[in-house]
Order: sequence, then structure tokens, then C-alpha cells
Amino acid sequence: MQAMTLTELIAARIAAKRIEDQAVEDRRALDKQIAELMKDPNKPEGAISQKADGYKVTVTYKVERKVDSEKLQAAWSKLSAAASAAFKWKADVSVSELRKLEGPDAAAAAVFITSQPASPSIKIEAV
Repeated sequence: MQAMTLTELIAARIAAKRIEDQAVEDRRALDKQIAELMKDPNKPEGAISQKADGYKVTVTYKVERKVDSEKLQAAWSKLSAAASAAFKWKADVSVSELRKLEGPDAAAAAVFITSQPASPSIKIEAV
């Protein structure tokens, strides 16, 4: 089998991406209909399951919660132990700041970080 040219690969990828995008859009529309059909107005959060034609469908309803970190940090010392236990803290890497580190600072930070290659990102745009 002869290798495809870059032009052929680009055309094939664009076609596959269009099919993928449409499939994702179709699946999301179906998921929305299923979620609406199974929704229990008395249960805004949690899982609901139903069986139909040999399948078990489980819809998990969630409530998104966001924390005003600056406000929380300012009031942290006034919170009870029980109230402060409602919050989790997760360290995140600032890649721009990490890249600025040199010498002992870079070595000290590296102890806490593991790295591995991520999937490459491919962007194709008409020019």
C-alpha cells in the first residue's frame, strides 16, 4: 500500500473530523433527551437508573459548584474546622512560571512534578 501524501492526509482528516463532529453533536442531542426523559424534579443531584429492552441506563445529575478562592482565603482563619473541611486544595503547575525557574529553584520544584508526553495537538486551517 502506497503512503498517502500530506494533501491526501489533510483531506481525509478534514472529512473524518466533520463526521466525528456531527456524531458528537448527534450523541449529545440524544443524551439531552434521555436526561430530560429520566429527570426527577425532586432529585436535582445523584443517579437515576432505568432498564429498557435489555439495557440499563443510568443518568447522573450533577450540580456545578465554584469557589471564590480569594474570598475564601481572606475568611479562612474565621472558619470552623467543620466548615474548612468542606474545601479541598489542589496544587496546579503554572507552566510559564515553571519555565522561568533555574538552578536550585528548578530542582526544588521538580521534586513535586511528574511529566509525560501528552497527545500531540493537530490544527488544520484553510489559508
